Amino acid sequence: MQSGKSNNFYEVLSLRSQNINNVGINDIKRAYRCMTLQYHPDVCHDHSNKEESMRRFFELQKAYETLSDPILRENYDYQLSLRDSSENSSRIVHKDVWERQLNELRRRSLHGVEKRRRI
Repeated sequence: MQSGKSNNFYEVLSLRSQNINNVGINDIKRAYRCMTLQYHPDVCHDHSNKEESMRRFFELQKAYETLSDPILRENYDYQLSLRDSSENSSRIVHKDVWERQLNELRRRSLHGVEKRRRI
């Protein structure tokens, strides 16, 4: 990782692979754990480097949050153009993501309504 802003979350987690689409959730978790042990502010004993460690730690957290969530990762990968970039597939990806998010919101709403009825 370079000092300064890193734009690629896969690089932040040191996941350098020929095909990023083959990186699984277990690879992401393993890389995150390894990197956080290295950059966690409580583990950093060099006080002169503590600010840099904190910056990298927060960057690692953001990368993990994004790549460990399937919907966020799909959107992120699309933005990086790591997925199929043809026009038809991008419409399908966006529609699929939108439908999953909508279904999740419906499920949460129904759950909330049922919860209120019981009270």
